[in-house]
Amino acid sequence: MSDRGGGTDTRRRLGVRLLRPLKAPGLPRVPGFLALLVLRWPRLMPPTMRWKVAAKGLGLVVATQLARQSAEGGGRGASDVGRSLEEIGFRQGSALREQLGLGRTPLECAQAVALANRLYAIAAVVRAQSDNEARVVTPGCPWSRESWWGQRPCGAFSRYETGLTRGLNPRVSLHYESKRTRGDTQCVGVYRWRTADAGSAPPATLGVSPHQDIDQPSHH
Repeated sequence: MSDRGGGTDTRRRLGVRLLRPLKAPGLPRVPGFLALLVLRWPRLMPPTMRWKVAAKGLGLVVATQLARQSAEGGGRGASDVGRSLEEIGFRQGSALREQLGLGRTPLECAQAVALANRLYAIAAVVRAQSDNEARVVTPGCPWSRESWWGQRPCGAFSRYETGLTRGLNPRVSLHYESKRTRGDTQCVGVYRWRTADAGSAPPATLGVSPHQDIDQPSHH
């Protein structure tokens, strides 16, 4: 009887362990049995899970690299990572402008950044404020809920958005009205014509009324 009771307890503990969500840095929280299943048969991993692993892992890589370089070389590491991300954004923005003609207005720049956000599971919404201004509003990125996230990695990814905007149109500026890492409830990026260009800006939002929300297709 005692052996049977011990076996029952073992099976119960195993069942609990298999149902308990896996908690590992940079990985999505999934039941233990599902993690074991895809480890044994990788082809069974759903595309959505692969995407989440890649997206979350990128944030962890950047945050870890920033922390290590900051500890070794002061603020230089942070500037190196941020500079690299800004350069990547600029090159991508330039390609979109040259090949697809995007970036003609602040609204188009905001839409491109919102799409980039959604590639990393960030629920970004574009709001056209006027012909001269558009905003990207998000509830924060998935990384903002992690203990390893903070102002440094957030700032590095912000530099990517700055580079993307500059590559799309150097006449459009980007500044952040609010950020989760500053203690705000949401992140708001403001895209507008630079002061010297504001008076001569071309029509930006034909067919779009001020304050109209322009949602990118949700990934949910």
